[in-house]
Amino acid sequence: MTTVSDGLFQYGGMPVTSGVPMFTGNAFFVNPLTGSDGNSGKSPDRPFASLYKAHAAATAGNHDQIFLIGSGSTTGTARLSLANAQLVDSSVSAGTLVWSKNSTHLIGIAAPGTANTRARIATPTGTYASSTFGSGNMVTVTASDCYFSNFSVAHSFTTGSTTDICWTDSGGRNSYNGVSFFGGQSTAAAAASGSMSLLVTGTTGENTFNNCIIGSDASTARTGSFAELNLTGDTPRNRFYRCVIQTQAGSTTAAFWVAIPNSGIDRYVLFDDCTFVNMRAGSGAPFSLMAVGFSLTPAPGGTVIMRSCITTGATKIDTNSVAVTNQAAGAAGGGLGVAIA
Repeated sequence: MTTVSDGLFQYGGMPVTSGVPMFTGNAFFVNPLTGSDGNSGKSPDRPFASLYKAHAAATAGNHDQIFLIGSGSTTGTARLSLANAQLVDSSVSAGTLVWSKNSTHLIGIAAPGTANTRARIATPTGTYASSTFGSGNMVTVTASDCYFSNFSVAHSFTTGSTTDICWTDSGGRNSYNGVSFFGGQSTAAAAASGSMSLLVTGTTGENTFNNCIIGSDASTARTGSFAELNLTGDTPRNRFYRCVIQTQAGSTTAAFWVAIPNSGIDRYVLFDDCTFVNMRAGSGAPFSLMAVGFSLTPAPGGTVIMRSCITTGATKIDTNSVAVTNQAAGAAGGGLGVAIA
């Protein structure tokens, strides 16, 4: 690691992305365009080709970092498929990337802050079905204490299922910064309540999402009770800061930004300075005004807190079954709270 007059550089000359914590473990590089899983992966000029290989090379609990190098176009996308997964582990039956190693971090090397970062993860191009993939789950995080930053994920099977989930976090205590989750881009997924862009579940919770985009505004319009973000399994104290939760409703009764079933959360979930959008497609094509933006049961298990948030494209936030109150009317810093029934 070298300190020079124009900034800090590490790992063979890669500039440290602003705001990335200084972890102490090994660094592995993935470049889907130029890499090979036969490489060492330990320098930018000898990168791995797949995230499967990089995750396999990391050591749990060591604070290893995996850098996904973007190419500036979709040609450098990290493709997840059953065939690619089996090149690393022939015993697997699905292409799901299972992030199972605690304190193992994934950071995209690309221009930060964009809506669809070119450090990108996606399913294969052309005709590719979830049945070929072997699962509707694209990425599942079962580990904790992981940092994910500056990449996008596109879940776009040509023939999907009713349970297509772009990204699942069941590990808890993970941190996401500038990650875009674009899920449910098949007709089957868009019509199903079991598909979603992001699922946060499990009793650990305590995840933080900062400057993330959740949901797709440029895919098949949602024609069923599709919720872009689902919070389930008594997940506690998850926090969303300056995030955009977006969807495209295909009818007034279709689509939600957020769904929380009975006992879906514990204590609270916080949305701070977030934007909830039901988008127009293309150049001003009409969308359907959602009847409600949140699908909440009368007993979600905790409080939904909305501070300094904005919504557009829905008649109201929730049905009358759950009280929505302004907890600090006219006061600076006030917000909306959804009370426990």
